[in-house]
Amino acid sequence: MNNEKKLNIIGLIIKIAIAAPALLTGLIVMGSGVNADSDKLEQAEFMDSFAFSAVINISYITIIAAVILVLLFFALLLISRPATAIKSVLGLVIAALFFFIAYLIGTADTVESLGVSGGVTATASELNFTHAGIITALTAIFICAILALALGPILKLIRNN
Repeated sequence: MNNEKKLNIIGLIIKIAIAAPALLTGLIVMGSGVNADSDKLEQAEFMDSFAFSAVINISYITIIAAVILVLLFFALLLISRPATAIKSVLGLVIAALFFFIAYLIGTADTVESLGVSGGVTATASELNFTHAGIITALTAIFICAILALALGPILKLIRNN
């Protein structure tokens, strides 16, 4: 129970130190009224503002903190439960292999067949990369959904036998 309290306190500190300022500055930026259709001068002034700089800096800090925490928790998992850590790495390797296979297979889509307008261009490699990412994400979501729905009955069946 003591470890649970410590983790709750750490989570609260992370929320207060990182998430709250990011949310507040993000709301200020979203409420500014400046968008892609705004005047170029207005956009330039907004990009020099404190709120925009704060959102960018907090975003960088949040990403760096997330990477550090993921690596830290993985290192702790590697020390405390190496078998589980190896399974996690194996899952990442399988996902990466699936992604690269989907990337190598590619897609028949082109910018024209997708109906993209507004002068947007993309190379075949960019389309293949995006397609592979979408296919990998959808496959992972599908597998997780199947596991979430079927794992309970499967475990109950195994435990009863």
